Amino acid sequence: MTAASQPTASQPAPPRSGYTLPVFACASAIAALQQLRQDASCPSAVSVDLINPAQTVEIPIEQGARLPDGSALAITRSDPGDNLDLTRDTPIWAMVTWGSPDQAELILLEGGEGIGRNVAAGDGPLGPVFDHRPAIYRYARQLLQANLEPLLPAGRSLRVTVILPEGRALAQRTSNAAFGIVDGLSLLGTGGIAQPLSAPGQLEQFRQILREKAAQYSDLVFCVGENGLDLAPSLGIDPDRRVKTANWIGPLLVEAALCGVTSILLVGYHGKLIKLAGGFSIPITMWPMVGKKFWQRSLRPRSSSGQC
Repeated sequence: MTAASQPTASQPAPPRSGYTLPVFACASAIAALQQLRQDASCPSAVSVDLINPAQTVEIPIEQGARLPDGSALAITRSDPGDNLDLTRDTPIWAMVTWGSPDQAELILLEGGEGIGRNVAAGDGPLGPVFDHRPAIYRYARQLLQANLEPLLPAGRSLRVTVILPEGRALAQRTSNAAFGIVDGLSLLGTGGIAQPLSAPGQLEQFRQILREKAAQYSDLVFCVGENGLDLAPSLGIDPDRRVKTANWIGPLLVEAALCGVTSILLVGYHGKLIKLAGGFSIPITMWPMVGKKFWQRSLRPRSSSGQC
């Protein structure tokens, strides 16, 4: 599914990227629609335009079938690449059927079993507003619409139901409920590529970048996520002081302390910062190590060379 440069005897293969959940949901929907439209057997793979990035990829289809009620179903399996991702190998189903004559949307997206639901969308005049919308977010909706609309026959609309059979169980291992998402997982993300930022091999690369920046600056900016990385310059922050943390906030705090960094500013999307404040981003068993090493080391004078 993804291409990687060939390893050599002295250089191991680089971490492999994969795709985000919306991509597999979209692939399943495309395969199901092809069966519905052509009354054909399930394809072995389909092409998906990722939109972000501007790239078309081939996604394998595991199974598919026309159903007795006239709908069609197709199944893919999640492959996030060399990331520490709990959705690895989880099946993603898409069931499609022609829309009813009174359907307002050209493509109606619905969340089936295992897709989380928003239980608190905002505040109303009488308190919280509970709308139970499926947790299918902007990129997923754009991806599905952009790939499915060109395949629709003239005058037809479509109803798409995305199902994660293991989603409800997997959600118990996440912090989703603390943010108002219950009963399943979300189809979120801002792009189609799952970069291997949580692969163990990436940590050493991140550490090396941190060491280089710590040799120049005693004050650094940890950017938690892509949004923080993009936002920092607009806040007047020196781009050279930015350090991308991905999921390695704990080890990088320790590394910063060992390098004599005296202050760190965290910048990121509020959801990620709230998770960090709640202890979700650093395993609780790491806090004693992070705290002790950081506060002991951060007050020590830096070496004259500025090296760690």
